[in-house]
Amino acid sequence: MPDGNPSSKLHTQHHQDTMGDGRSTSLEEGRGQIEAATTQGRQGNNDSNNPLVVYKQRWAVLVTVTLLNISNAGLWINTAPVSYKAVTYFGVTLDQVNWFSLVFLFVSIPFCFISTFSVNQLGLKAAIHTGSALNTIGALIRLLSTCGIISDGKTQYAVGLGGQVLAGMAQSFLLFIPTKVSQLWFPEDARALSTTILALSNPLGILVTQVISPLLVPESDNLPTLNYVFGGLAVCTQVVTLICITRSKPPTPPSYSAERGEKERQPYLQQLKSTFTTVPYLLLLLALGCGVALFSALATVTAQILCPLGYDDVFSGIVMGVMILCGFVGSAVTGITADRTKAFTPITKLCYGAAAIFAIIMMEMFMVPDQRALVAITTGLFGFFGVGAYPIGLELAVEATYPVEESISTAFIFMSGQVQGVIIIAMVSLLSTDLNPKYNDVEVCSKGTGTDLEPRDYTVSLCAIMSLLTFVVVLIIVFFNTPYKRLEAERAQSNTNVSSSSSSSSSSTPHSSGYSSENASRGDTTSPRTKKIPTLSSEQQVLLQRDPTQTTPVHEEEEEEEKEVVMEEKEEVKVEEEVVMEEEEEVKVEEEEVVKEKKR
Repeated sequence: MPDGNPSSKLHTQHHQDTMGDGRSTSLEEGRGQIEAATTQGRQGNNDSNNPLVVYKQRWAVLVTVTLLNISNAGLWINTAPVSYKAVTYFGVTLDQVNWFSLVFLFVSIPFCFISTFSVNQLGLKAAIHTGSALNTIGALIRLLSTCGIISDGKTQYAVGLGGQVLAGMAQSFLLFIPTKVSQLWFPEDARALSTTILALSNPLGILVTQVISPLLVPESDNLPTLNYVFGGLAVCTQVVTLICITRSKPPTPPSYSAERGEKERQPYLQQLKSTFTTVPYLLLLLALGCGVALFSALATVTAQILCPLGYDDVFSGIVMGVMILCGFVGSAVTGITADRTKAFTPITKLCYGAAAIFAIIMMEMFMVPDQRALVAITTGLFGFFGVGAYPIGLELAVEATYPVEESISTAFIFMSGQVQGVIIIAMVSLLSTDLNPKYNDVEVCSKGTGTDLEPRDYTVSLCAIMSLLTFVVVLIIVFFNTPYKRLEAERAQSNTNVSSSSSSSSSSTPHSSGYSSENASRGDTTSPRTKKIPTLSSEQQVLLQRDPTQTTPVHEEEEEEEKEVVMEEKEEVKVEEEVVMEEEEEVKVEEEEVVKEKKR
């Protein structure tokens, strides 16, 4: 019973009320921490302080960037399949018409530095909105050039090419960010697939354009239809961008490397130095750049190469479509395989070797008339392995340069591809020769276009491309090898978290620490009824809610041992919580007695 002195009673009541409030607060905090720990434990690999969470908005970001790249790719390449008809419409030369494609390659080289610096300093959101705006403005200028306001063909050409320059600037902000989007928005087990989807959005745009351009422009007078269609698509993607792209990254990171990479970023110039002093990356810069260059060149000049042998622009578009469709299948296979096995290097080397073989056979078929089936089959096989290796190569570049900004490693591979693409397209033109007279009755380059253009023989050009491709592929297969720096960092952190959890479980003694020390320190000044109720430690809180099946030890033996430890600790902590609840009930009873005594 409390002392009869009113002041003593008052003091006792105040002391007990305070202790009761503290106990309730501690219990509520403990429960809140348990819920946070449960959420954290369900995310897989995680940092000890911040839970790893994935958000549904990641799909909106992925779809938006995909649509933007499709639109931009259409603007880039829509004149190439109907180049001879464009010559007639504008009244310019074939080389001038090719500048609608070439300007993208030239503009992207200096803008590579601008776009990567912007992403580094301003974030992903600013880059996407900038690219979308430039893409839309460029498309609308091209639309205005042929809508009837301007009557002179050469003036239309000049204005349209100006719009094309702006669209080319947009490409640098859109085409370089697939790995950045995957890193910031997708978990470790979905990054390769995400990068595959985003990286193939540009080829998908080329595929659609190669097929529909000849259908939209059966005659040269129908060329404005192209600008109406692709201008409308650009406006639609701008609207989607404004709605869906609201932030650069999610509130919490989807993977440990995403969080750590952002924290460990060096200054931009230091990142450039680190990137260009990494030897495996320099090999990828050459090899992947060569692949991008060959793809760009084929998208630009396939119709010109095939028409001297009797293949019309519709068939040329179908050939490119087959290559890209097979590339989608190959990318799906390699993307899923890479996500499951993490064997980026072997997959890249295998695909590149096979792609080189089929590319050589494909270009041999490009020199033979009346072989439509073989041209389509070999082009499809080249696409399966060549396009299929491309997204995995981008992921491999990030692994080789981590923790460098993902957009930097990707952007300079594209820049390498643009430079090599200019070289290959120049080779095609400069090394061409006069057409063999026996093909004069076969060629369809100038027939029906109303021009006096002379088709050319591209045999020497194709042989030069085959030689370059062979050299690059042998180089990458023999000399390339790299550690997976990003994966190693994630696994190291995962192992550290498991080790810390095991050590904490082994060293925690909740009964002794929770009761003995409190009773010893407060035994002479308070009643046993008013001793401090022990709160749960952070380790106990995690263990209470932790599912043993979610542990991720390095070896199976450790997994079984940790399961047993977790189960034992879980039972102990449950008992601890029951004691806490009993103590809380006792405190309430004692408070009621104090109130009654006060009334007396």
